[in-house]
Amino acid sequence: MSGEGRESTDHRFHGLLIGALLCVLTLLAYSNSFRAGMVLDNKGLLLQDPRIRGATGRNVALIFAHTYWWPTGEAGIYRPLTTLSYLFNYAILGNGDQPAGYHLVNLGLHMTNVLLVFAVGRRLLGRLGPAALLAALWAVHPASTESVTNIVGRSDLLAAMATLGGFLMYLKSTTAGPWRVAWLVGLGVVTAAGVESKESAVMILAVIALYELAWPGRRRWPDFLSGALATGIPIAGMLLQRASVLAASPPAQFPFTDNPIADAGFWIGRLTALKVIAHYLAQAVWPWRLSIDYSYSQVHLGIGSAADCLSVAVTLLAAAGLVGLWRWNRTAFFLAGFALIVFLPTSNLLFPIGAIRADRFLYLPVAGVLGCVVLAVDWLGSRMRSPLVAPAILLAMTAGLAVRTWARNADWRDEITLASADVETSPRSFKLHRMLAMSMFAADPSHANIDRVVEEIDRSLAIVDPLPALQNVPETYYFAGADYLTKGDRLQTAGAAGTAAYRRARELLERCIEINQAQEEQVNQAYEQRREARHEKRAPGVVGRTKLDAYGLLAEASQRLGDMDGALRAANEAQRMAPQDPETYNQIADLLLKRDQGNEAAVVLTEGMLITSDPGLRANLVQLYGSSTDPANCTLVPGPNGPAINPRCQIVLDHMCAAAPGVLKALNDTGRQQEAIEKKQMFISKYRCAPEPLNEAVPR
Repeated sequence: MSGEGRESTDHRFHGLLIGALLCVLTLLAYSNSFRAGMVLDNKGLLLQDPRIRGATGRNVALIFAHTYWWPTGEAGIYRPLTTLSYLFNYAILGNGDQPAGYHLVNLGLHMTNVLLVFAVGRRLLGRLGPAALLAALWAVHPASTESVTNIVGRSDLLAAMATLGGFLMYLKSTTAGPWRVAWLVGLGVVTAAGVESKESAVMILAVIALYELAWPGRRRWPDFLSGALATGIPIAGMLLQRASVLAASPPAQFPFTDNPIADAGFWIGRLTALKVIAHYLAQAVWPWRLSIDYSYSQVHLGIGSAADCLSVAVTLLAAAGLVGLWRWNRTAFFLAGFALIVFLPTSNLLFPIGAIRADRFLYLPVAGVLGCVVLAVDWLGSRMRSPLVAPAILLAMTAGLAVRTWARNADWRDEITLASADVETSPRSFKLHRMLAMSMFAADPSHANIDRVVEEIDRSLAIVDPLPALQNVPETYYFAGADYLTKGDRLQTAGAAGTAAYRRARELLERCIEINQAQEEQVNQAYEQRREARHEKRAPGVVGRTKLDAYGLLAEASQRLGDMDGALRAANEAQRMAPQDPETYNQIADLLLKRDQGNEAAVVLTEGMLITSDPGLRANLVQLYGSSTDPANCTLVPGPNGPAINPRCQIVLDHMCAAAPGVLKALNDTGRQQEAIEKKQMFISKYRCAPEPLNEAVPR
């Protein structure tokens, strides 16, 4: 074998060895990530999405026909391939609700990305050593835990894989000769996969353009045009497909508290975004303080302090430094520009997104920042004329980052550990205090820790309380109301007075309903405007689940305060809002029975039974009829499965006819007009109900 061939073989062997070592390093840093549970968004996207339960054509069609959060919510996000990957775990691998398999896939994707960063580093830096150290630093960067350890961070992993892999394929296409077309086809395929996994993968086109601009000696525009065509076609296809799906979906709602920039003026919003970028830069080089949430009011709008002004100045200085790199080092310029380009979609500079800040937004951009760090340390080592200085510094940094990543993984065990850790980093985030309160409440079925829970939810309330209704968060008041209701119950059980806690619960629940009402009106107005613009039929208004549940708890709080009229008003309002919810009828019936209004309770249970066909309501009605001590009671007759309601009994007939108008109105209001007509005929012919009241509910 010639010297050149032997050198090439050694070079390839060293590359494979380094790749294996990088995988081992990544595995060690994330070895405890398999203990992380299904927390936060994992519940909605993995445990509550019916589309991933089975590997069927219908489910695949539903995934491509609906948005990412369907059917539990709407955030204006379309990522069908990411959802398909969840289906792969849930149904094909059989992982179901067990997180270990999902973590294994995430780790495999991250390892692949580490190898891609190593490959890109070899092309850009020209030497194995610096490329390996860049990949090692990136492999264990703690900010990436929100993309790797957090299962639903998978969209970041897939988009990064497409961007890095696509860039390498583009580089191959510029030198591949007869394989040029094959590499361009591959570039198109991975771009399509990337943009169908996360929208930010569209920046692959800008990365290619930057590469051609960075070195004046290149500027091979025919190559760029080929790459632009290969990436532009799938990007355009995704954008058209996404627009079609979003047009058929409810309007996305972006709460003010998730990203105050969305409601800020242009300049205030941009200044805030510049300020946040400085925090990202600091976290990229010193990722000690991590958090899964930076909601209101962790990041203040504008630049109201010296620290804010300093942050904006740092960002502007970094931008000036990027321009300066053009003259000093084109590789560093490309790496810094790469970081900026892939970060831009989540920066809030171009447009506001659903979050003001998130650690996961650093996943791919930090590779460019770390590349600049490697170049700077390598330059320092060359100035000191010692070949060991740069590797020693970078290896020490890698070890420190790996330890922090390993420690951070432990925080993801459950929501209590996560919120407890992050509330120290983001003490002004209302959402973290609420999350900690909710997780502590759920962790102790006896609720012996209710005082600690209330203390934490009060901290969350103190942050959002000054906000107007349209910018506030009804869920926080709902959970606080539930906590105070529980506190009152525990005080009563212990022989103490729970009146103050019950009053506080009622106050909070009324505030929750008020906020919900204001926001529903705004949402329904937006629906109506869109309906009129599209000449669509009128649809039922949106009713928030939180508002419905708040009325149920308000009824309980009012009852405990002895306000039975208020309790019935709240329970009846809940029933009016959700006529197909069986629990609303049970609650009203229980309240009526406490007032010795047995006949009225029977009418309510009858109404609910006929509207919902719920067997539980029928069983409760049978139990109520069976509790009668009247020897002439005819409401029940023996049946094959126990006592059955006697349709010939006059009491039953009276209850049926009393319930009939409410039944027909509910059916009519919920779009079940044909069923309402059929039941109207049944009431008149079978139960001999007077037709006049029924005609008012369902006209002839």
